[in-house]
Amino acid sequence: MVKAILTGWGTLRKKANILVAVDTSGSMNAKIGDRTRFQVATRAAAKGFGLLNSEDKVALWSFSSETPQRPKSPYSEEVRLSPFDRKALTREIGNLHVEGGTALYATVRAAHRHMLDHYDQSRINAVVVLTDGTNEYTKDNNLARLLKDVALDPERPIKIFCIAFDEKSDFGTLDRIAKASAGKAFDARDPAKIDDAFVKLVSSF
Repeated sequence: MVKAILTGWGTLRKKANILVAVDTSGSMNAKIGDRTRFQVATRAAAKGFGLLNSEDKVALWSFSSETPQRPKSPYSEEVRLSPFDRKALTREIGNLHVEGGTALYATVRAAHRHMLDHYDQSRINAVVVLTDGTNEYTKDNNLARLLKDVALDPERPIKIFCIAFDEKSDFGTLDRIAKASAGKAFDARDPAKIDDAFVKLVSSF
């Protein structure tokens, strides 16, 4: 039933430009049963990709903090904003390296700015953030400034959608960030709810 509803909805909604930012901080190595948080989260993300429209454009970023693999920035572009390619996205998300802290605010700000730079008036423009933590990045820890930076611009709306994954996620802050942009935060602090969170998220576009 849900699949049928989403299939019909996908043919009716506007096409979208979506930047997906995935948390690759070291805490994602924590175990949930016999898998890591990262494995559970990326599996759910890969399934979530299947709910997108074939005419959407999608970018994939990873973020944590500066690491040996990413020495100059806490975030990196893994797949540039381009026509939706589910296989390529699934492959890239499965190859991500988990290490470092969580530069949540810096990444959200940069992702929002990136989507403004690639704004398409004919499409829904959105940022999706999947994280298991809180902001741990001392170089950028000003929430008030972030909320101002991502506040909804009616002329060029960029909505931010957040999925709080695992019980240690700062859902309250993610909810404030999402609401500032007229987006929405989804509570998947119980890992069993992450698949459902992706369904709700994609149907919110």
